[in-house]
Amino acid sequence: MGVMEFGRLWAIQGSLAQAARDAARTAAITDSDTHGATKFGEVFWAIAPLDDDSLTGSTPVRSGTPGEESCRWTVEVTYTTKAMTGFWPGNIPIRAQGAMRCNG
Repeated sequence: MGVMEFGRLWAIQGSLAQAARDAARTAAITDSDTHGATKFGEVFWAIAPLDDDSLTGSTPVRSGTPGEESCRWTVEVTYTTKAMTGFWPGNIPIRAQGAMRCNG
């Protein structure tokens, strides 16, 4: 059961990280949080989601002014799930972050 749980959580974390990176990249290239959030939804998929799973922070946020070196688009996302077998009690938060300099 532990191998199944770990494999599922690892797959969720991998797809969550990829979606966060792609959302930040799309937002940086298009200078649009809406396009970045849409890209996140297209890329992210969860294995065996449970009814009470939750996702927060999937909309990219820009810090700084476009054209300046410090300008960045970031996505800090948390996906909260429970163990599918009940092997671990309680909620399991899975976090990922993606960042990209403005204008790619």
